[in-house]
Amino acid sequence: MEMLNVAGASVTVLMGCLGLFFPERAAAFTGLKAVTTPGRSEFRSTFGGLFLFAGIAPLILTMPATFLVVGLSWAGAAAWRVVSILADNANSPKNWTAVAFEAGIATLLLTGDPVALLLQTT
Repeated sequence: MEMLNVAGASVTVLMGCLGLFFPERAAAFTGLKAVTTPGRSEFRSTFGGLFLFAGIAPLILTMPATFLVVGLSWAGAAAWRVVSILADNANSPKNWTAVAFEAGIATLLLTGDPVALLLQTT
């Protein structure tokens, strides 16, 4: 487990804590609104619980495969955000900043052993 992998997982945990404990702040961070009870619940569960456990799992298990899965998830978010920017005419600085953020976290998580695992041949 490399320090960059730990940093990426730690940011994922922090994002989860933001969604879980401060759904209104997470909503502002994402540009969405959590003004209803179901909206706050969605932030606590998806942006909170899912991100929290996605970040904690690699830190506890310390296996390259766990960092790989979480890193590929962040990479997928970045890639599909680019698709959305193009398909939905959503070209905005906030969206491009989110692409850079997601790609950056993916890079941290995939550096070293996780990407080597991905490139392994049987």
